[in-house]
Amino acid sequence: MNMDIKKNLYRRFGNRSLPVLFSVLLFASCQEDLQTSVHTGPGIRFSVSDGADWRATRAEDSSTEETAPRDSLLGVLPLQAADGGEGLYLHASVSDRIGTTAPKERSDSLQTRGLLVGSDNFHDSFGVMASVYTGSWNEDSCLPDYMYNVKVTQASQWTTSYYWPGSGQNIRFFAYAPYYQDLRDDESILRVSDKTVSGTPSIEYTVGDQTLFHDDLLVAASGEMPGNSSSTVPLTFKHALTAINFVTGDDITPGRITFCELKGVYASGTYHYASDSWDNQNTKRDYGFWGGEILDGSADQPLTNSFDNWWFFLIPQTLPEDATLEVGFIDDLTGTERTLTASIAGQVWPMGKTVTYRISTSSISVIPTFEVTQPEPLLYNERNTDFSITSYITVSREGEETKTIPLAWTAEFVEEDGSGGYRTIQRPDWIMAFQESGMGGTQSTKLYFAVKEQQGVTSNSHDEALKKTPPVSGVYDLCTKGGTTPINSANCYIINAPGKYSLHLWYGNSMKDGKMNESAYTSKASGQKVLKNFVDHNDQEIRHPAIYYMKGIKDALLIWQDEPGLVTNVKLQDDDVLLFEVPQATIKQGNAIVAVRDLAGDIVWSWHIWVTDYVPGLEPTVEEHYDVTKTQRDKTVTNANGVSYTVMGLNLGWCYGDIIKYEPRSVKVRYRQSETGITKIITYTQYGEEITLDGDNPFFQHGRKDPMLAGVRDISGTISDKPCYSESNHRFNQEGVGSGKVPIGTTIQHPHIFYNYGTSQPQHWCTLSYSNLWSMENVRTDLNDEPVVKTIYDPSPVGYCLPSSNVFSGFVYGGSSATDAFGSKFNSPYLSDTDFTNNFGWEFYCKPMTGEGLYDTSGGVIFFPASGARNSSDASVSDVGIMGRYWGCHSSSDAQGRSLRLQRANIGLAFGTYLFSGLSVRPVRE
Repeated sequence: MNMDIKKNLYRRFGNRSLPVLFSVLLFASCQEDLQTSVHTGPGIRFSVSDGADWRATRAEDSSTEETAPRDSLLGVLPLQAADGGEGLYLHASVSDRIGTTAPKERSDSLQTRGLLVGSDNFHDSFGVMASVYTGSWNEDSCLPDYMYNVKVTQASQWTTSYYWPGSGQNIRFFAYAPYYQDLRDDESILRVSDKTVSGTPSIEYTVGDQTLFHDDLLVAASGEMPGNSSSTVPLTFKHALTAINFVTGDDITPGRITFCELKGVYASGTYHYASDSWDNQNTKRDYGFWGGEILDGSADQPLTNSFDNWWFFLIPQTLPEDATLEVGFIDDLTGTERTLTASIAGQVWPMGKTVTYRISTSSISVIPTFEVTQPEPLLYNERNTDFSITSYITVSREGEETKTIPLAWTAEFVEEDGSGGYRTIQRPDWIMAFQESGMGGTQSTKLYFAVKEQQGVTSNSHDEALKKTPPVSGVYDLCTKGGTTPINSANCYIINAPGKYSLHLWYGNSMKDGKMNESAYTSKASGQKVLKNFVDHNDQEIRHPAIYYMKGIKDALLIWQDEPGLVTNVKLQDDDVLLFEVPQATIKQGNAIVAVRDLAGDIVWSWHIWVTDYVPGLEPTVEEHYDVTKTQRDKTVTNANGVSYTVMGLNLGWCYGDIIKYEPRSVKVRYRQSETGITKIITYTQYGEEITLDGDNPFFQHGRKDPMLAGVRDISGTISDKPCYSESNHRFNQEGVGSGKVPIGTTIQHPHIFYNYGTSQPQHWCTLSYSNLWSMENVRTDLNDEPVVKTIYDPSPVGYCLPSSNVFSGFVYGGSSATDAFGSKFNSPYLSDTDFTNNFGWEFYCKPMTGEGLYDTSGGVIFFPASGARNSSDASVSDVGIMGRYWGCHSSSDAQGRSLRLQRANIGLAFGTYLFSGLSVRPVRE
């Protein structure tokens, strides 16, 4: 401290002799929370990770807990020399900060001494008790006998051999560390209350005499947890004892401390988990050290450096009447050794704080307080935060009024200079509101720190891959894969590169391997609900796969697309070929519908163009986890009946969302207290963030071939239609909603319109209900694995078809629906519904479970996004990011179809959904 300040303070108290002072500071050191990390599974497991900041004392006029530590003077006590010579003074003050000195670097041989424990040097073991009960906790009946004093070790990764008791029961945990057999002090004794004693347990603890090896005792208690939690027990450890430390004060006379001894303090007590407090303090002992530090006259010099700056850890208590503190001191001037004694009776050693005894040559206690709270880091999208500064000095002397004086402060931006110091820099341009000085005060002053809006950088590896792909050569024939295969027609054609494309005017799926595929439009099945001969846009029976077979095709056009400039130059060539272009300048993931019209201007047929980096037909892959940046390949999925299917790697029409990256930013500020020169370096931080926007896919009404516009959810969570672009009068709309059932031909003429059932039953978009619109020979409504015969209304690309109703039954153990079955019936690596929410959907193991809670991971995983649906009532988009709904090829009644419904905690394998709803499609290979 500046000597001129000190002299001025002395003058206020008069010119008196200045004997040595001995002061006690209680610092909040032991309220550091050690939080457990997350883990789930059938076995009970614990873990330890970084915890919260030290708790602060509440100000008298504040209803909330402050984060700034505070000092308060308790009193000044005389400390007398045994020979009647000049005495000392004992200044006791309470502070909420951790001790005034930090441990120095330690050699391995010294690390077992009495050291404060944190998450970086947590004990190697702890003991745990657990009580299982039904209903509410009852202190008169609940017993800690499910787990009693069980040792849990870091070497075992905090796992145990115990299992969760199951649903219908509750469980509470009570822990302490270190385990009683692992106490460093051989003379310390720890006993846990007997397991036959009802209620919350207690601990009897006696601190041994080996002060160099005192243990920092920690305790923790969980709240009530359901017996089927199957997750990490969220223990929060806190320090149960009082830590004692010794340092020098201001202007100490050079010399040597020969010993410090606490005499007649309680060595034993009982800690109660229920009240988080101690009682029954008893058995007095003396604790001390001898042969201490040579003092050079500087302030805040630890007296125990020779002993590696160790601490006493003693029972929290109100000190008994005969409790004293003795100090042996030899000053360099006279070489005289004095034993100085002070009564510390009645002083309170609070649980979870540090008592620091301070020696000074001044009878005036001058305690500067300068606290700058570390502001909470800003999230990437936050603009400001608040923090507080407290700056004053406390001046006290025995028998006189204690005074506090505000001290001004200043602030400047700094950076590390590479030599262990700092140099001043200009304020960064991303910093907005910032206060550079203040007058100080005994109460904390709230200040604000504001920043400019963070600008993110958007990327999409899938779009980038498409842009880097060389254009196709010439005009690429989609029906023959550029002339490399026989003719195959479909209702969806996949585009992987920019360039010019053609498709022949064949009805979808009516040509297969170069031959007419009559099975796609003529059924051999019989029954009232079977459509025997599939129809065209005029509801006339289709007799030939070639659309151009009927004369009078007038032109070709773009119906709509969900990305601007995705498909251009749509035109008709020679009455039998549709041409279009995908420009390299505008290529990205997207969907479009192209069509041809007759002389009357009616749409005769339309095709779905899906631009994607997904390549169909490649060898299926096995992946341990879904990676949104990696283009998915097909997966082999085995259902509950042991039937294997090759499932398309993506939803039909899927477009991956963008990734927006916000870089982190931070700056250091040096705060300086006037007069004292005390400085604080505070780092202001704004976290970076990498946000993966949700992907999207078009929806399909059951039995129709045409995609309905996708729904999207933006970064704020707002759900809306994906943008739609159209050069014609065929922008996607919902004008068909409420117009009543329509024939199949009407929907073919209007691929951009979502139809509902009107007001008449059954609830179906189609005038008549059919069982085979997506599987030619189907007459069944139950779950089955019968082969699917692809029809001309199937929206899948070449080589794929709609899945049968039982394909995905392996996603739940037993092949039936389940709720809240994480770790048991859900065939997924997910451990909670948070995994679903964070990942925008479900990961499932591709191979079925071998038993409840038993997984076969050898087949890897497959991902199903929660891309929402179009509501049957009004065609609006809903549940994007909340639910995924997928059509199977079968109907379950005249009004409903079989669907897979995926929610965050529910999987419905055979959910009945109205046939005019718009759901996602996940095709399988034929």
